Amino acid sequence: MTPEITNYMQYALLQSFFAIGESRPNPAVGAVVVKDGIVVGKGRTQRPGSAHAEVMALRDAGELARGASIFVTLEPCCHYGRTPPCTKAIIEAGIQKVYFAHSDPNPVVHGKSRQILEEAGIEVHEGVEACICACVDESTEAESPTGCRILEFRRMSPEDIALRKGEGHEVFREVERFFEAYDYFVRTKRTFVEIKSAVSQDGFMGCVDAQGSHLPIAITKQGANCWNHELRAMSDAVLVGAGTLLADNPSLNVRYAQGNNPVKIIWAGHHEFTAYEVTHFVAFSSKISKTLVFSCVAQPNLPDAIVLNHETFAENWRKMIDDLSARGMHRLMVEPGAGLAHELFNGVAGAQSQNSQPLWNRLDLWRSTDTSVDEKLDQLIEQGAVKYGLEYPELPAGLVAKESAVIGPDVLTVYYPD
Repeated sequence: MTPEITNYMQYALLQSFFAIGESRPNPAVGAVVVKDGIVVGKGRTQRPGSAHAEVMALRDAGELARGASIFVTLEPCCHYGRTPPCTKAIIEAGIQKVYFAHSDPNPVVHGKSRQILEEAGIEVHEGVEACICACVDESTEAESPTGCRILEFRRMSPEDIALRKGEGHEVFREVERFFEAYDYFVRTKRTFVEIKSAVSQDGFMGCVDAQGSHLPIAITKQGANCWNHELRAMSDAVLVGAGTLLADNPSLNVRYAQGNNPVKIIWAGHHEFTAYEVTHFVAFSSKISKTLVFSCVAQPNLPDAIVLNHETFAENWRKMIDDLSARGMHRLMVEPGAGLAHELFNGVAGAQSQNSQPLWNRLDLWRSTDTSVDEKLDQLIEQGAVKYGLEYPELPAGLVAKESAVIGPDVLTVYYPD
């Protein structure tokens, strides 16, 4: 049964989430084929050398693709690589209309596909226009013989048109956000580093007990937590420091969103894991099949750790990004503790170096307006259970706040380096 759909492009975007990690280093793309208001085919990009999203959706649709429309999150490829062009498959399938949300920054593709498709007599819509056209008016809820809901368009009032445009713009923003890391990877051949942090109203991100150990505190509510899991789902990998691993024992998997679990990465820094601590790592690692450890010191108890032997944090961090980039990873999500956040905010490769750029690309900072978080922390301090609150590091100068959102009591601000 096809799930409730209000926008075909958003449904295509959902398919793309399940391609992350599978299609790497190719972009994770989703596609759906629609005929007479019915989704008759869906697909996502497979592993390199296998079919792209459009081909998978066309195969799923079969003969029903003839005269249908296809909605694709990324501009269809138009060149021969490991596979034939998707434009060729679309034309041969008899597709009547093509809607793609995001232009491929790859110069081999960019702007060329539309011309090829239009020369073949196919109607093409792209960008925000395609996302607006993808909106569905659910005026009926009939069932087709295949079990799919029949979604019909009707004559819309001015109010309906305004709502449809608004939803289309929102879907377009979601797609642009999704491909932000891919665009960066195409331009620079580097992995996009996205930091996610949460602080209380008074600026605390955790606490420290009497023994000096860092302990987590629950800051954000479920709405923000769901958003964070969506970020995990669209990331190739998620990274935490050794301190966070030992203090929190996080699962780092995707539970409140749809999509694949990311590769887990431990930044060990100069912490040498003891034989006892490795038991934490083994339990952590077993939750997902793939875990990478990057360390600035030898790890006798973790023989598979990748040892980085440069002098500064920045140099070692960049070497790790070199490694992830070579693996074709587009987006690295970092959930840092206070120490790692401080290093990331302050580390550059050197003022005289051509690489003296920030070590990260985007910061998603959640701040709770719920005063009970800090009140509970004060109570724990008074009871002696906690020594003091752990403050979030000072943000670098010159940051640019470009986005904001409110979900319940939690406020998200998105920063980019100047």
